[in-house]
Amino acid sequence: MTNAPRIALFTDSAPQLLERELTAQAQAKGGIVLRTYAFTSPLAVQDELRDFAPDVVIVWQCAEAISEVAPEPLDAVLTLPYTFIACTMVARDDGTCGSAALTWGRSLSRRILKWNAHLVELAETHPNLHLVDLAAIQARLGRTSTFDARLWEMASLALTPAAVPTLAKALLQTLYALKGDIRKVLVTDLDNTFWGGITGESGADAVNPDAPGHRAYRAWVKALSQRGILLAIASHNDRPAVEALFQQHALGLTLADFQATEINWDPKAQMLTRIAQKLNVSTQSLVFIDDRKEQRDQVRAALPEVAVPEMPADPAQWLEFLATENLFETPRITADDCQRAQTFQAAVARDAIAQTLSREEYIASLEQELIAEPLNPANIERAAQLTQRCNRFNMRGTRYSVADLQ
Repeated sequence: MTNAPRIALFTDSAPQLLERELTAQAQAKGGIVLRTYAFTSPLAVQDELRDFAPDVVIVWQCAEAISEVAPEPLDAVLTLPYTFIACTMVARDDGTCGSAALTWGRSLSRRILKWNAHLVELAETHPNLHLVDLAAIQARLGRTSTFDARLWEMASLALTPAAVPTLAKALLQTLYALKGDIRKVLVTDLDNTFWGGITGESGADAVNPDAPGHRAYRAWVKALSQRGILLAIASHNDRPAVEALFQQHALGLTLADFQATEINWDPKAQMLTRIAQKLNVSTQSLVFIDDRKEQRDQVRAALPEVAVPEMPADPAQWLEFLATENLFETPRITADDCQRAQTFQAAVARDAIAQTLSREEYIASLEQELIAEPLNPANIERAAQLTQRCNRFNMRGTRYSVADLQ
């Protein structure tokens, strides 16, 4: 990134490890300008914040401090004119209430649950608030891997050194998504990726759609499509054989669900370049998944900007691995996002019609009406999203957050 993002970090945990990790991980994208405020509130340093002009304010209130000091409500903090990223609290139980901890309102476990639920409600009603699920990070890594009571008692460190990189990665992924660094397209291989087996060996009969891991992978692909990620295929195969296989097996997705298909014997990097051109996106917007290491390496070498996860050898481990990679980070999912596949298909249909009409006839056939309106609560989130994702008419390349537009 040409301009290093400016981050203000507020935390009630000792910040040194997180500061160091955020800075180190951000170096690959040009670095960050980080200012840390430990054990204080954004409301207490408003003049400093105004002078610093952060791109984002990160708020991390840790569960370990909740038994000593009640966490500051974020409602008043969100009135400040900034974009916020807040961490959820990790699950924690002090053992004083036994099984009643989840039902007694004053227990530590229940207070943390209520705090997280309130954070979600705030994020749903405040477009300038985005969440990083630290509770999910703890669930993935385990309590003993993320917390050491000795470090908390001696140095107020709420995360172990081993867990800090995972939190830093999640925070930076959210930050860069807010700045417009978003992956929009999943490109998948087929043989031994979308299904088990190789189509060319004996056609559809050689394929096992229910081989361990592959059914779960296809469900993951379908879920991405439902939230607005475009799908594409890059497969070394004969197209008639692939079409027959999609017709013969119930795969949860059909070929029509893929907005671009490259089914031939060209190098995969060439396939991905053509897919990007067809979908009118940059190759930087692509994620490529293939079970074969040599194919992954070839794409990385030819197109280093494409995200190419190093898939585990065992497909049964793919879903957990992909969850940790968080390849399609986005600060918000809108109704327009969920309609992206349908919007693309409609555009393809319009292009087909356009081939038979004059320019004037085509424009008239669209029956479009342009309505200009001021920014308002109903459109401000989409307006910010467009400045982050659209390049064709954004001559200066300036990106705006909801807080900027407000």
